[in-house]
Amino acid sequence: MDEFISHSSWMRDIADDARVVSLSIPGTHSSCSIGGILGFSRTQDLDLSDQLNAGIRFLDVRLSHYQNNLFVHHDVVHMGKSYADVLTICSNFLKQHPSETILMSVKDEGRWDSAFGKFAPSRVFGKSRGDPMNWVIRSISFEDAFKARTWERVEDPSLFYNLASPLPDDKSGNTNLTSKTTLGEVRGKIILLRRFEADHDIGFNLTYWPENMRFRSTTGLIYAVEDHWWDPGEDNKYDFMITHIEEARRRDPKDLYITFSSAVNMKARGYAKTINSRLSDYLAGSPQGRVGIIVMDYFEEPRELVSNVIKMNFATGESADHDHMYGNHSHQSGR
Repeated sequence: MDEFISHSSWMRDIADDARVVSLSIPGTHSSCSIGGILGFSRTQDLDLSDQLNAGIRFLDVRLSHYQNNLFVHHDVVHMGKSYADVLTICSNFLKQHPSETILMSVKDEGRWDSAFGKFAPSRVFGKSRGDPMNWVIRSISFEDAFKARTWERVEDPSLFYNLASPLPDDKSGNTNLTSKTTLGEVRGKIILLRRFEADHDIGFNLTYWPENMRFRSTTGLIYAVEDHWWDPGEDNKYDFMITHIEEARRRDPKDLYITFSSAVNMKARGYAKTINSRLSDYLAGSPQGRVGIIVMDYFEEPRELVSNVIKMNFATGESADHDHMYGNHSHQSGR
């Protein structure tokens, strides 16, 4: 049996005029954390390319800034990938599946190993990539490193929906996510959700993010997040999660809802084994309707979980009525 059910192009069946905030979107927590010391920082079994082919469309990418390069970390643990690797995987996927969009949350995770100097894992890994540019450009901030690494790697500036192009006459990316942004506008593109300090023209600002709680922002496009992650207890975690999902279902779909099903005590897998099954059963038994972004650990257990998130999409296009899931399908926009 395959490790996961393939949903490589599930967005092609959703109307172009469906608003992004009205969609039900499967995502992964600390998406690149498939390694780690003794599994303590591991949150996934499948690499990014498999995640995308399985239907994951929200990525939680956590980067550490070192020697003007950006490396994937989860807390203190280096995960053996660079930001450039992540961009390559996402760009290749969207070229092959132009009906899709990827919401990419990028967090400044900090870097714990600077005291090790030239023996720091991030530095050793970065030099082993054989990319001299990583060690020539001298940026002064995470923001500068992010822009430098992005435009060094990306061939087409329009890959990002909401990241301004560095080319003076190129106006792509001079937009941002709003409650009215439609799927048709973002097909074939990455929507950047920014969890690091930067100028206003770099992605959608998610820097307001209180730890280990449920919260709502107060300005612009409102985002509502449920993220009780530190050992809340299985029943409490389930109740936090379902309460937030039910609120997303009940409210007018003009806000961005993000619900983390992930939690940890020493390792993430313990919670995932029980919470994922309960979440899948809840979704399977629920009428269709917007649940927002559901962010998961070990999403392929059970195999139907991602399918059950995707099936919640219906009547999301402005032209669709409540008896039909789909509306206008003229998605010829690649990048």
